[in-house]
Amino acid sequence: MIITPLVGVDIGAAAKAIHSLLGVVLDTKGVTLAEWVALRTLGTAPDRVSQPSLRDGLVLALDIDPIEATAVLCSLEERGLLAYDRFEQIGLTADGRAQYDDLYASVVGVTAQVYAGIDTAELATTRRVLATVAARATELRAEF
Repeated sequence: MIITPLVGVDIGAAAKAIHSLLGVVLDTKGVTLAEWVALRTLGTAPDRVSQPSLRDGLVLALDIDPIEATAVLCSLEERGLLAYDRFEQIGLTADGRAQYDDLYASVVGVTAQVYAGIDTAELATTRRVLATVAARATELRAEF
């Protein structure tokens, strides 16, 4: 008999805990997860992003429909956090950049607290193991 470790449960529990913590951090700033993903995408992009590209990225990353993704972008635009240029490319406004920078600092700060005291070599090993698990799961899924 093969005994499978409960690694999937462990991975799921860790992911759920981190996701929940991120939700709390974002809630304190009045931002939803979908809005954070959009702001982070724009905040880390080297240049402006096309609306369809950003919308489709939200759809894939968050498993939401295009209408919901568009509503997220409209909400951010209405709040003055992003703006379109004449070519329908989206970028952060000055207020959007300030909001992103504030959120990013909060997320980085809490992330540092989560990983404090964990050896960097162990973190690197964990990252490699998780990447391998994800790749194998993707390969196996393709077989079904």
